[in-house]
Amino acid sequence: MKLSQPIGPDLGLTQLIDDGFKVVVEQGHIKILNVPFVTSSKIVSRGTLICPYISNAGIIQPPENHQVWWTEEYPCLSNGVPIEPFRNEDGVREIYPGCTIKHRFSNKPVGVDSYPNYYCKLTHYLYLIQAQAKVIDSSVDAKDLGNDAEIMPESTGPFAYSDTASVRAEIKAITARLEHQRIAVVGVGGTGSYILDQLAKTPVKEIHLFDGDVFEQHNAFRAPGAATFEEISLNQPKTRYFKTKYQAMHTGIFEHPHHLDATNLHELTDFNFVFLSVDNGTTRKLIYEHLKAQSIPFIDVGMNLYIDKNIQQLAGACRATLYQPGSEAFFEQNVPLSDGNEEDAVYKLNIQIADMNALNAQLAVMKWKQFSKFYRDDFDFTNALFTVNFMSLNRNKKD
Repeated sequence: MKLSQPIGPDLGLTQLIDDGFKVVVEQGHIKILNVPFVTSSKIVSRGTLICPYISNAGIIQPPENHQVWWTEEYPCLSNGVPIEPFRNEDGVREIYPGCTIKHRFSNKPVGVDSYPNYYCKLTHYLYLIQAQAKVIDSSVDAKDLGNDAEIMPESTGPFAYSDTASVRAEIKAITARLEHQRIAVVGVGGTGSYILDQLAKTPVKEIHLFDGDVFEQHNAFRAPGAATFEEISLNQPKTRYFKTKYQAMHTGIFEHPHHLDATNLHELTDFNFVFLSVDNGTTRKLIYEHLKAQSIPFIDVGMNLYIDKNIQQLAGACRATLYQPGSEAFFEQNVPLSDGNEEDAVYKLNIQIADMNALNAQLAVMKWKQFSKFYRDDFDFTNALFTVNFMSLNRNKKD
């Protein structure tokens, strides 16, 4: 048995290895390789059983359900007829990078509501499948090719702990499309801080925060989470406050505690994507021209809440606009790029409400995820405008 790290309390993993099965644990999944099965041509072949293997604060959790995945063609009885009792779902898909399955099985012994551990769960399917192969060749066995185990060190990527949410939701391969991106957030005020909140929960490689302002008491009322009085008293840069908050979860956060201008725009280079959350049209235009020259896609956000003096209630909208090479004309028509613009003037009144900031950020992040092929995009919009007094979302796109 070859282990690259101690197993610890493992809910059946040690028993599988000690029994002689070829076991692999990687990316939140446990696999048994070399399982003999019968093909539709009544030939004995080998396949792999897989199921999630999830920990919580370092403790392996019991199996959540009674389903497993299978990597090869559907296993058959010795006469070549499919073993139908555990058929659940057919179709090729990647469950995590480098691991493709073809079928999902669902079955449990009579009288059993749930499997207590992974040994019981995996061997239940293994023996049902292998028994049919033994009818054709009694010498075959999942144990007969050696009992070396491959227990990969748990990879957390840019996180301080592993992303078990993607494993549980069975979207690890889709989530991986966000990996390796270097993201910049320019402006971590009300909306920008909520953008960071969402980015910190994705496996992007790096998140760079650009802002020259200090985190003050009023910022606490339009930012995610809850700042302590002591944290406010530090008068620290916003970038430092938010990096400190979120590095507990995401390790790849970098602070740039200054505003961007013509003297330091070179810092905004070699990013895969940028979120632009500023309240100054001149600055926005300067950054836009730089990103356009670098062919860097980005999303600009803006908000224009105002007081309806007749009824003393707030009205207005928030906007998220995607720029990508080729959309210059559309972007310039929909985004204020000079000072004195009505949207900028209203924004500077500092009427920002946490829920509108959060919604503005969510629109931007979801559009970025569509751009990154995480979410399906049926409409392919490039500009979203939510109006709170009508509770309406208008979308349009470049021609």
